[in-house]
Amino acid sequence: MSFATEVKQELLRAAEQHESCCAESQLYGMLLFGREFSARGMCLRTENRALAEYACARLRETALTAGRLEPRGRKWEVSIPRAEERLRLLERFGHGENELTLRIVRENFTCEDCPAAFLRGAFLSCAAVSAPQRQYHLEFYAAFKNLARELCALLTECGLPPKLCQRKGVWLVYYKDSSQIEDVLAFLGAQMAMIDLVHAKVEKDMRNNVNRAVNFELANMGRSAGAAAAQLLAIAKLRAGPGLEALPVPLREAALLREANPEASLQELCGLAAVPVTRSGMNHRLKRLEELAGKN
Repeated sequence: MSFATEVKQELLRAAEQHESCCAESQLYGMLLFGREFSARGMCLRTENRALAEYACARLRETALTAGRLEPRGRKWEVSIPRAEERLRLLERFGHGENELTLRIVRENFTCEDCPAAFLRGAFLSCAAVSAPQRQYHLEFYAAFKNLARELCALLTECGLPPKLCQRKGVWLVYYKDSSQIEDVLAFLGAQMAMIDLVHAKVEKDMRNNVNRAVNFELANMGRSAGAAAAQLLAIAKLRAGPGLEALPVPLREAALLREANPEASLQELCGLAAVPVTRSGMNHRLKRLEELAGKN
């Protein structure tokens, strides 16, 4: 089962616990953001049969309307075949028969919880959310720009400001911030899905931190190995030329320590020196060897 399906299953369970006015607001959200909502046709499509059956039940119990459930390829379609029932629903929710575009009729919201119920219905009909293990993305689809803008306004009023864009002729109201998606899921009533998202984010952050630490360490080791190789090459050149005996005592000691300990870090070389020397001092001596080798 996909993460989006799990979210919708949880929302279906949460929807059973609300007042009748909220049930009506949720049905309104499902119908308004379905595949079609007009006098010519009224339907919604989903791959989730449980959701389709739930929509039929809400039509029957809340709106006293008989919905028709039919398979459409890999999806299920819930439609209202009778024209008089479509007109009755339009009138019930404050819409006219000949509207050119769709809008959200706020008068359908009776109590303070109705907007959340309406948004939950819209999510069930037209939203998708990605599995947090892959990416953070939640979006609502809308056929009309005006309807998408009104959805943005309602979400913003609920403290959940989204972004809006158009893709392939469809308007998208979306979120890409994980914290915002957590807030949306919690507001709609998908508490367990929100907790799953938080856990996935923590695991992802921990994995990313470990990877960054490993990559940093590997990069440091690579730089250290490259520096040591350059130092050994310089020492070999000096030995073959004037000889290490010609070097000042501190430089000769640094050269011999590096030859004897090719994989040691600067700090480790400092600990092996006969006379205490700082890391910066040891680094300066090795750099000086490279400079001298470059002149020979």
